[in-house]
Amino acid sequence: MTFSIDGIPYELREAEDLSFLRAYGQVFYIFDKQDSGNLCFGVNGPYGKLFIKYAGAQTVNYSGKPMDAVKRLQNAARLYETFRHSALVTLLNHGPVHAGKGYALIFRWIDGACLRPLPPDDAVLRRLRLLPLPDKLSMLDNLFDFHALVAEKGYQSVDFDDTNLLIDFAKGQCFLCDIDRYAPRPLQNPRGRMPGRSLFRAPECFIKDAPITETAMVYEMGVLSHLFLGDPTLEDKNKWDGPDLLRRVAAAALNTRPEDRYPSMRTFLHAWRTAVRSSWIY
Repeated sequence: MTFSIDGIPYELREAEDLSFLRAYGQVFYIFDKQDSGNLCFGVNGPYGKLFIKYAGAQTVNYSGKPMDAVKRLQNAARLYETFRHSALVTLLNHGPVHAGKGYALIFRWIDGACLRPLPPDDAVLRRLRLLPLPDKLSMLDNLFDFHALVAEKGYQSVDFDDTNLLIDFAKGQCFLCDIDRYAPRPLQNPRGRMPGRSLFRAPECFIKDAPITETAMVYEMGVLSHLFLGDPTLEDKNKWDGPDLLRRVAAAALNTRPEDRYPSMRTFLHAWRTAVRSSWIY
């Protein structure tokens, strides 16, 4: 069924009371096709531009129960509060809607472009690759630092990939916009194909009951470095647009055997920063 708010159309399986949005201003964008069970809005009003993530509606691409989506969003709110960092979108408030039948998270809006929008479009990636090397290294360092924090707090970056990244080209910043599925360790692969884009998943993320450790995050950061500096398909791991020392660090992060990668995010980050300091970058 098709509905609209402030002239913006959206689809749901059945009508949902979204009148709570009026307190935040006028809706200018609606994200209604996620498979997470969330319905998301860009709103502009008395508090400035906001991004509001709401669970409780019967969204078209979600096959589960709305109350399960509500519980996940409640859990996600605690993650955004735990991992506050300059690489992560800023959670401003959160709470129940409609006497607890729904739940909403309110974030500061980021004027950025998704690195991998749906449907896929390589225009943002091509624009990113044209940025000066120091700008790309600054973005990568901040994302690596965030995931070192995640690891140190005993969590795992389940579902991380380039669909969760926003690039603000005007400010030269990259933001992680979705950590809803990040999970505490110890963690075992529960299904044999863990969520997220396959390119970013370490080999153990395809093996049911395999332990998922910090080294899986190291692998993801290796993929991310190639997205910024190398071959974004990983087909040619020798293709590289930066110092060779950094390519070697990325290569070690991408070992297929977990025990052959850097043993932790902190050791990976130390190796990466040492390579940056040792390289002639201009």
